[in-house]
Amino acid sequence: MLALTLLGVPEISLDGRILTFKRLGSITLLAYLVLSRRLHAREMLATLLAGDSPDDQARKLLSNLLVDIRQQVGDYLVATRQSVSFNRARPYTLDVTDFQARAANCRDGSPLEDLEAAIELYRGEFLEGLSHSVATDFESWQSAQREELRGLYMQLLRAHVDASLDQAAWDRGIQSARRLLTQEPWQEESHRQLIVMLARSGQRHAAIAQYLACRRTLREEMGVEPSPETAALFHRVRGASIAPTHNLPHPALPFVGRRRQVRQLSALLTDPDCQLVTLSGLSGSGKTSLALQVARGFAAPDSPPPEQPFPDGIFHVDLGQAASSDPSANLSLAAATNVLAAALEATLLGALPADTGDTWARVTAHLSDRAMLLVLDHFDRVQAAASVLPTLLARAPHLKLLVTSHVPLHLVGERVLHLDGLCLPESAEEIETADASALFLQEARRVALDFELSDAERAPLVRLCHRLGGFPLALVLAARWTPMLSCSAILGEVQSGMGLDALTTTDADLPQRHRSLGCMLERVLADVQGESRALRWATAVASGTTLQSVPREFIPQLKRLAEHGLLSVNTALGTFELHPLLQAYADHADSTRPAPELVA
Repeated sequence: MLALTLLGVPEISLDGRILTFKRLGSITLLAYLVLSRRLHAREMLATLLAGDSPDDQARKLLSNLLVDIRQQVGDYLVATRQSVSFNRARPYTLDVTDFQARAANCRDGSPLEDLEAAIELYRGEFLEGLSHSVATDFESWQSAQREELRGLYMQLLRAHVDASLDQAAWDRGIQSARRLLTQEPWQEESHRQLIVMLARSGQRHAAIAQYLACRRTLREEMGVEPSPETAALFHRVRGASIAPTHNLPHPALPFVGRRRQVRQLSALLTDPDCQLVTLSGLSGSGKTSLALQVARGFAAPDSPPPEQPFPDGIFHVDLGQAASSDPSANLSLAAATNVLAAALEATLLGALPADTGDTWARVTAHLSDRAMLLVLDHFDRVQAAASVLPTLLARAPHLKLLVTSHVPLHLVGERVLHLDGLCLPESAEEIETADASALFLQEARRVALDFELSDAERAPLVRLCHRLGGFPLALVLAARWTPMLSCSAILGEVQSGMGLDALTTTDADLPQRHRSLGCMLERVLADVQGESRALRWATAVASGTTLQSVPREFIPQLKRLAEHGLLSVNTALGTFELHPLLQAYADHADSTRPAPELVA
């Protein structure tokens, strides 16, 4: 068996014995014959070897090389007076074709193991160490082969680094990134990827050193400084051990539930392609609590992160406090923008005199080079200002916005997470672990330190959670009755003629808009008067109605109602359902309330 290893320093063996050629050109010629896969005229081969040499010298050189090859490989070489070829009928192995075949089978999504197997076949450049003293067509062929195989190797390394980043295989990706930089030390993106993987594998000091090496290389090789993107990455890695400045309030109670949403939002806010995330949902769905919980995870993580995505600070901007005291007031674009700008400036910079110029321009300029997270809470109070956010984000590429609003902002690039009820207990055994019942128990034990849930009350609590759709505000208001009423009694009140009017409090620790579930729903219904006919129709039909039965003119209106959280669509089944609280509200509507319009 003839084994040809041509990647790296060439090595050719026959039946396990390393062959030693008298002429270096013999190896190059043999490689050409093997890789070209065809019969060659002797005159053509002599011309390739000739360079500026006379024809007779070229023919003599060819003859000498062929004799050398024949002495080593025997009948693997087929040579006549007219032609020369490699005998492919004899058994042989060739690392170049193995490398090319493995690389061809590696595509997007290939396992790391397949990429690594292909990469390991590349021991070095093609025929490493072999060069010709004069420029010939043969030398040109050899150079072209080297570049082609090297380019394939670089593609595999880049694919392996990308896959390692996607799969969090930091240690495996670090090796490939270093190989890339050995080949092309000026590639800034490869430096960035290596910095990220070093930081995420716990090698923060090595990541910082890699940035310094990148800066030195770019200065020496190209006379430039690292790009703003690379500098920002360095800023995040260096600041990982330093808690960012923030104004986040300390939570009064432990945060309950929404574990999947916390992970989802944290991932989105660290995604370089995402700058704007909106939490939408009915008032009382827990948008603010969730937004603040996610923000606290960045401001005070359990352990130092590999990189701090927001080294310039994390700030909560309460637009509900900044806007008009009338929550139903619809501000114009100019008025809404002024309120937003003033709230941002007060949060970030401190108040300035009113005659110091355009506040929005000052705020935009201040944020333009900041890697910062802003929680824009209650953005529905300045809804008209949504149109200025794309300009802000375009000027501040490292700024991230986490917005809470009743409805999405409908902006390009916006990611929307709609909040509704918490996970429900399916049985009495799940009461302590299901999010909805856990929230009820936490609030009940807060307002009544001696609260104990008896065995007889476990089943009624499960039914109460389902009746309220796991809606956080409804559960909190229900739990505040536990000093006086049992769970079964609270359920009876909600199911009685009182309906959701039973879920009312005068407690001052809740904002006015959260003290009555019925009033909250009435405010929502007042916001959707344009869709009232569709809502009356949807309330009159049974939940689980197919979308095919929806009157055509109601389809756009149902979409807007879904955005307000009043109904949900099951795309898999092609059906829609009314929100459980709205259904309960409609079931108990009386003639004295504006809401009877809900009922057909």
